[in-house]
Amino acid sequence: MKKLMFSAVRDWRKVGAALLVGALSCTQAMAKEDYPTRPVKIVVGFAPGGTNDIIARTIAQKLQTRLGQPFIVENRPGAASAIAGGLVARAEADGYTLLVSSSGGLTVNPVLMKDLSYDAVKDFEPIALLGTFPLVAVTNKDRELNSIADLKAYSESNGNGLNHGVASTSFQLVAELLAQEANLDLTHIMYRGSGPAIEAVMKDEVDVAFLDSGAVVNHIKSGHLKPLAVTTAERSKTLPMVPTVAESGIEGYDAPIWTGFVAPMGTPEAVMSTLRAAMNEILQDEEMVHRLDQLGMEPGNTDAAALSKRIVDDIDRWAQIVKVANIPLR
Repeated sequence: MKKLMFSAVRDWRKVGAALLVGALSCTQAMAKEDYPTRPVKIVVGFAPGGTNDIIARTIAQKLQTRLGQPFIVENRPGAASAIAGGLVARAEADGYTLLVSSSGGLTVNPVLMKDLSYDAVKDFEPIALLGTFPLVAVTNKDRELNSIADLKAYSESNGNGLNHGVASTSFQLVAELLAQEANLDLTHIMYRGSGPAIEAVMKDEVDVAFLDSGAVVNHIKSGHLKPLAVTTAERSKTLPMVPTVAESGIEGYDAPIWTGFVAPMGTPEAVMSTLRAAMNEILQDEEMVHRLDQLGMEPGNTDAAALSKRIVDDIDRWAQIVKVANIPLR
């Protein structure tokens, strides 16, 4: 009798487990089928008009077209995008609050900020790498500097190193990486964005600046800035005449800047699958590719594992640069 009762209990447990699995599968399927059922918020950590904002608004419109609900961009600038990152990290993980983040927000803030309100690895689930772009090392058009080798020679000859115009901490670390690998002596001078840094180069207030390609391409093509090298492993399609840093003698140098699209960790996989499928189409869309090209960017992809690895690897890389350069935490 006891054996019969134990067998019955065991059988009911099996039935219960099967029902639970079935219910979860049904819930996942319904989430995938129904999401989104209301407006979705895409948070950007910068003011309107910048690269991340432009990309966010472009994908918002395209996601709305594909998924049938409004995707609304909300700008939360401040603290090098840390405010926006913290807001999304604390949001409900339901797919209705998402983050478009610069690589700095996900990989530089964690190594430079003491009291960061989010963990870039544990608090976010990657949706897509939206695009990558090089920085361009530029100098004043009248300077007798035409290459990275010239920069190094000038740094060694004048006894005071080089003044470097900094538009963001991300750009500073890319330049510092070159300084450490090429034995350059850089004094970093902070500016409030690419615009003021460009002006400083044009006025010959600094020797060199590493700046985003989208911000400097027109100034280069008009002859107002002189390009020395790009920081990616391959030449930029936007500036094909400019050599890479690696081509300039620093073998293996590759330091792209990128923009990612992430959700709070724990967002249902069915929702993530819906977003990734839509973004896979969008990143291959001819209009989107053209828009990214205008910004000097290469289209990304929806390889979540690769983006997760990129975040971890970049954090490790920048942490080492910060340690060697003895850059103080903020």
